[in-house]
Amino acid sequence: MRTTTRLILALAALFLLTCPALASGGRYALVIGNSAYKDKPLKNPANDAKDMAKTLQRLGFDVQLKTDVAQRDMEEAIREFGLRLKRGGVGLFYFAGHGVQVQGVNYLVPVGAKISSESDAKFECVDAGRVLGKMEDAGNELNIVILDACRNNPFARSFRSAESGLARMDAPTGSIVAYATAPNSVASDGKGANGMYTKYLLQNITTPGIPIEEVFKRVRIGVMSETGKKQVPWESSSIAGYFYVAGQPQQPMSISSQQSAGQSTAAQRQQEQQLKEYIAGLEAEKRQVEQERVELERRRQQLDQEAAKKLAESQAPQEKRLREQSAILEAERRKLEQERLALEAARRESERQKTAQAKAPSASVGQQASVDTPMPWQVPQQQRPAARPAPRADDRATVLGRLAGVWRFETDGNWNFPMLQLKPGGDTLYGTLVGEQRIVNRVELTGLAVEDGNLHVRLDLKRPEQDQPELRRLRDLLNGRGQTRGQTRSRGPVPVRTVECVGNLGGSQGGEIPLVCERVDEAAKAQGTPRKETGRMLRADGQRGY
Repeated sequence: MRTTTRLILALAALFLLTCPALASGGRYALVIGNSAYKDKPLKNPANDAKDMAKTLQRLGFDVQLKTDVAQRDMEEAIREFGLRLKRGGVGLFYFAGHGVQVQGVNYLVPVGAKISSESDAKFECVDAGRVLGKMEDAGNELNIVILDACRNNPFARSFRSAESGLARMDAPTGSIVAYATAPNSVASDGKGANGMYTKYLLQNITTPGIPIEEVFKRVRIGVMSETGKKQVPWESSSIAGYFYVAGQPQQPMSISSQQSAGQSTAAQRQQEQQLKEYIAGLEAEKRQVEQERVELERRRQQLDQEAAKKLAESQAPQEKRLREQSAILEAERRKLEQERLALEAARRESERQKTAQAKAPSASVGQQASVDTPMPWQVPQQQRPAARPAPRADDRATVLGRLAGVWRFETDGNWNFPMLQLKPGGDTLYGTLVGEQRIVNRVELTGLAVEDGNLHVRLDLKRPEQDQPELRRLRDLLNGRGQTRGQTRSRGPVPVRTVECVGNLGGSQGGEIPLVCERVDEAAKAQGTPRKETGRMLRADGQRGY
């Protein structure tokens, strides 16, 4: 059994030595690290790029280093890199900095990029596929792309989609694409001088005698171990053969060194076993998290049902009281409506008696009517019905809603106003003058407000001749004041009467709002005693009450 094992190990060593080793030509590398972003600057990418450039130079690469570069400089560097790859050999592209994915396309973010939406990424960033395209055009033997650019998206608030990290890119033939973490995941920027991924890459890439796939596998094991499996590096490879970054094994494995080879194979198996255990642990944790999520959802639904039941039980007495209060308010409303109808009937009766008194031939009869039928203001104080308590203050939206409709003005001095149509809009009350067009043309609504329980209406009244210039000129001619041709009659500004009416909403009864109107224009103020008129606003649209 031992002899068979030794024979198998010897044949394996012979196969490794006789299989094709890739990249016998030159080695070319383009290394870019961007840290100085205006939004969300990063600490380590510039350091990572410098350390990676030094390491690759020691490993025989012709390195082109760029740090904190703008879009145009990055594109020019990639173009030059593609031209160098046409010489043959190995090409290695390394990028550290911000990277974003938009609709499955990976973009490398240059310094100074101005991105306010997803569509800007196409014009402000560099498509990672541009690098793979240059490598394919070169047709060289082997290409390696390393993207340590899976950090948090600095423009996430401006993007519609919620993808994190980079999307997976399939490696073209003869190439390997390595990511700092799995697709659609986020990598750590690291707490030291280098990022988490680059730190382990620098530690393992200089190990001689191991192929590039083994380098990335060791990097993955180190990162997963330090981050507690939260960050899992990823590769996509299509290379055939072996490429030793730090050089091939120095000499063939002899029979005398089979024991050390066996130990190396055992260590490799142990690493693979550890990796399998890590993956199995991740799957177990994923299943456990899903079970906990389902249990939490079940408990949340149960708590929601219990809370809804308790809320319904606690609100039952309040709903009962509200129904009782609504019934009381409805009874009070019917009672007030009856009182309003009675007052309306009394008012009509009073007007009828006034009309009859005015038509009576004898003054004594009128005096007798006034004595027999006292006016409301002649009733002694003690005989007057008790004043209704002021209504409860309503919120502004309710007040504006009650005012909606068409109202007409009545003043004791018979001031001739058009009707006012009120319409609430949100927290604002809008008004329009309606009615007889002749009156509407003479009046302009210049102010409307509801403040402190009162409705304020401001109107500008123009004299009739302002709107009838032809009639004015005809009257002037009839009075002998006509002007000859060429003469110009000088006139000052036409006076306008401004009236401000204040309606007491708290004193309203049914569809009637008490009103006080006063002239507030300069001519009225000059007289010293501005004229006031009392009156009311009455509904004219058939709606009930205020």
